[in-house]
Amino acid sequence: MRLFVGLLVLGIAVAVTMTRAPASKAATEVVAETVATPQVENVIPIVDQPVTAVMFYSNWCAACQILDPKIEAAKPQFSERPVDFVKFNFSYALVQGAKLQALADEKNLSHLYAVNKGKTGFMLLVDPATEQIIDIITLRDGVDDIEQKLDRSLLRVQVGAS
Repeated sequence: MRLFVGLLVLGIAVAVTMTRAPASKAATEVVAETVATPQVENVIPIVDQPVTAVMFYSNWCAACQILDPKIEAAKPQFSERPVDFVKFNFSYALVQGAKLQALADEKNLSHLYAVNKGKTGFMLLVDPATEQIIDIITLRDGVDDIEQKLDRSLLRVQVGAS
């Protein structure tokens, strides 16, 4: 995240510098020498990396009843983007436990499922390759907040790819 913010700040600084009146060649060389450019190997900015949006839901969960319609309202904005919406519905977990475990295994979410099994009322935004949590969506988030969190999760920097 720090790397992403650093690259973002550097990009803004370059954009601001380029929109100003041209400076003398000597001044440009001094500025170029004093501005430190981070040297990070194998960093490739990638747009729209896959994200798995995992909802922990149940019919009896009041927070779920508030959050679910907001997520449904945000979903159409991401229909053409690599977001895999997964819902673990614990309403009938005693009967459908094997199906929920199979879904977790299929989506590479076994660890997250085991840790959060039976907990409801939130959505985790997860990197499907690493099972790392990128962000959390709760009932306090509005539709705009949910869309922003999904956007930020999709627009992240991949380190070590080549």
